[in-house]
Amino acid sequence: MRIETRFAWIIAFCLLFGVTVAGLTSYRLESAQARAEVKQKADLLLETALAVRSYTVDEIAPTLAGDAAHFHSAQIPSFAAQSTLKRLAAKFPDYRYRESSLNPTNVQDRATDWEVGLLRRFSDDATLTEQYGELGTGADRHFYVARPIRLKAPECLQCHSTAAAAPPEMLAKYGHDNGFGWRLGEVVGLQLVEVPTAATDDKALNSVLVTIGSLTSILVLSAVIFLLLLRRYVTHPLETLTRVAHASSLSSAPTETTAPAPVGQFAELHHAIMRLQISVSRALSLIERRNGRPGNSPEGNSGDGLGGGNPDEVPGEAR
Repeated sequence: MRIETRFAWIIAFCLLFGVTVAGLTSYRLESAQARAEVKQKADLLLETALAVRSYTVDEIAPTLAGDAAHFHSAQIPSFAAQSTLKRLAAKFPDYRYRESSLNPTNVQDRATDWEVGLLRRFSDDATLTEQYGELGTGADRHFYVARPIRLKAPECLQCHSTAAAAPPEMLAKYGHDNGFGWRLGEVVGLQLVEVPTAATDDKALNSVLVTIGSLTSILVLSAVIFLLLLRRYVTHPLETLTRVAHASSLSSAPTETTAPAPVGQFAELHHAIMRLQISVSRALSLIERRNGRPGNSPEGNSGDGLGGGNPDEVPGEAR
């Protein structure tokens, strides 16, 4: 297997591992950020409802309090908050706000089975101030936040203690059977807001895809450039040196080749191989000349004092 092929497989493995880790990390971060964004929207909607309730109690109710002979729904905080946010929901139908109770004055505000569970948890735990989570699946998936409504103002008992104490117009509108028997300090209802999560989740997923795509493109481009440079400055010089060494092993004559690089370790190695080839060639030539002299023939001795008969002996060496 070629060097660049091995490096390509190594780089591909590292790239896949790196992109996978980066993708998972990015997905977790983007998901956490998406949940924080959705929670912020839900809190903003709840605070808007609380602001409407507070404005109703502080400004509207005292103004209408002088007309004790008539019952005005606008002075009820729950009615004001839900009516205001219904107008908002007409433009943003995926955003929902509701106030429900186990014993509401308006039967339309009666808690559903799921909301009953939330109310009971608030009633059982006086320190619990908020519950949140997800509802639904797919495009109808929503993030909800629920907060308890505790009866703290004694003025509320004017309408919710007994039917006899309630304004006649209230009884005529809502009846004598609902919204009575409330006590100070108890959880009489809850605020529930639902915010869609599909758009935020899609935004987070797109951000992850863009991150992974950009990172993958950069890494692939870097890998290609690395392999090209590896080919240019490593494998090509090695191939040249391999050819030189192969040619030197097959021929005793020096082989003229071009250095693989003008400078660097590969050029030095190339020159060393060439010098080694020349040295070996000269040594072989010297040995061949000495082995071919007349004194080495079987007929007699040469005038240099060498003994005849054994052509493998080298002059000056003792037996």
